[in-house]
Amino acid sequence: MAHQDFTGKWQFSHWYPTADDASEEVGTYEMTAHHSGSDVVFQSDKDDDGRGYMVVRLKVDGRLATGSWHEGAAADGPFQGANYSGAGQMIVSDDGKSMDGMWAGAGFDHALGQPKIYTGRWELKKL
Repeated sequence: MAHQDFTGKWQFSHWYPTADDASEEVGTYEMTAHHSGSDVVFQSDKDDDGRGYMVVRLKVDGRLATGSWHEGAAADGPFQGANYSGAGQMIVSDDGKSMDGMWAGAGFDHALGQPKIYTGRWELKKL
């Protein structure tokens, strides 16, 4: 795979359980990628309407991208502005214009009344 330049605008989508764990929702952010060497940082575009934000930091090695993420949930949404973080891995497409994989991160299982590690799908597509 030739050297890819990931700099630019991307759409980030991640699937996560609802607040009651009864089903799955998808969150989508438009992000700007900053690329230096093997490091790529995707940061959601700033908004002032309280929708929340997402930052994904990846180290790309060939077609494997490994890193961490941090999300600040929307203040008026079901997660009431909570902060979440975790780790994940993605596979980079041959053309370098998309990535998909899995994330993992801690949350709170309200039914059990205790912390729980959640996992889900995530993807990035260059705009």
